[in-house]
Amino acid sequence: MEYWYDKAHSYIKTSIMIKSLITFFLSGVVILMLVSACKKDENQAPPSISLSTGPGYTAAGSIIAVGGKLRFGITASSSDANITNFVVKKIMPDGSVKVVLDSGFNSTGFSVNETFYQGVEDEANWTFQVMDKNRQFATAAIRLYKDPASAWGGILEFPSIVMGFQNSATHGQFLIPSTGKVYFADSAALNQSMVDIITYYYVDETPSPTFSSAGETGGGITEYYPTIGQWTTKNYTKWDVSVDTDPVPVADFDACHNDSLLIVRYDDVWGKRKFKWASPGVVIPFLTSSGKKGMVRVIAVENDPAGMITFAMKIQQ
Repeated sequence: MEYWYDKAHSYIKTSIMIKSLITFFLSGVVILMLVSACKKDENQAPPSISLSTGPGYTAAGSIIAVGGKLRFGITASSSDANITNFVVKKIMPDGSVKVVLDSGFNSTGFSVNETFYQGVEDEANWTFQVMDKNRQFATAAIRLYKDPASAWGGILEFPSIVMGFQNSATHGQFLIPSTGKVYFADSAALNQSMVDIITYYYVDETPSPTFSSAGETGGGITEYYPTIGQWTTKNYTKWDVSVDTDPVPVADFDACHNDSLLIVRYDDVWGKRKFKWASPGVVIPFLTSSGKKGMVRVIAVENDPAGMITFAMKIQQ
């Protein structure tokens, strides 16, 4: 009996030792993996980013009038992993942050020119940041100041503009905002460098009256107006879709007689290639390819491809 007890006891001790060795081994493997991962993270080189300098680009410390153009040249390149995100922010003196561009992609690098416009803030630290697949970051920044002598600019006001949709034979679909004149496709082609707004009735499961421009890509613009494909100048107007959740009061639009509201209400991060479901009472900020900010207030809509849309418009001179 004592023999069998000793043998069992020995077996149990051996099993415990083996389990302890296995646990120790596995713990060692985990620690080595963690150390290796940490070393790998430490050895991962971040991407790089730089801003262009010289004529044509806004310099650090510049004093810019409200609404003035800001031109930035940005060059970024990856190191150990592709760049997946590019963000432009304005950091205000109080620490608040406004994102003006947030773009995702997968690239070894890029070189682009971006144009923004001076806001009403006294100063802002503009930051340009890229992130790669390893979540490594690189940032460039410059500080800009508002010209204290800035004055609000004048605007053009059009109380009623009528535009047709793609099948309308009575009202044109192409608008030159600086004059308020509306044209059909054949005449618009002769004035394509000045055409910034185009209307059509989006026909789909959820049909909608739509504001767009010749620069729209990947949408229905050339489906409804195929001749735009031959245009040599395709102005791209951005439409601020944030008003779907943060509407501009009609009373504010009606009281606007300088460009202060036009500048404040347009948010470039929400600027999209078109605005769908335009309905009476909606006020939509927009930005033309030439940098003019404006707003349209929809008055009436005929929900039909052969129908028309009536709206008021205010735009910077």
